[in-house]
Amino acid sequence: MHDLDKPYTDSIQQWDIACDCFQAEFKFSPNEIITIDTIREMFAELVDGYGLSQNASISLMFALYFLGYITLLEIMKAKDETFEIGNMDDFYLILDRADQWAHQSTDPDLLAEAARPIIQATQQIMQKLNLVH
Repeated sequence: MHDLDKPYTDSIQQWDIACDCFQAEFKFSPNEIITIDTIREMFAELVDGYGLSQNASISLMFALYFLGYITLLEIMKAKDETFEIGNMDDFYLILDRADQWAHQSTDPDLLAEAARPIIQATQQIMQKLNLVH
């Protein structure tokens, strides 16, 4: 992990850096998820609204991506009760890395405030799907 922490600049630039970090850490493109445009819009709104630093932005992007992924799992399960959710260990790494980036940020209190609804939604969906990390 790199120490990229810089004060808030531009959410689109920070999005691009967060996506690069995501791909470097997990070896797949975050653009593969079908809800990536919605995730990017939420990201930009939160980063701009809270003026988040680069490391906080990376943490937020990872958390939003994980929420987007489990939301898709929830939709699939709702459409087909027999849908099986496989091993989630690789995807739990996304949450672990989000925490690591958060701990390296210079604005953890702002990040906690910005991420509160994301964390709550993630916890609710994980409970509904019986996912434990």
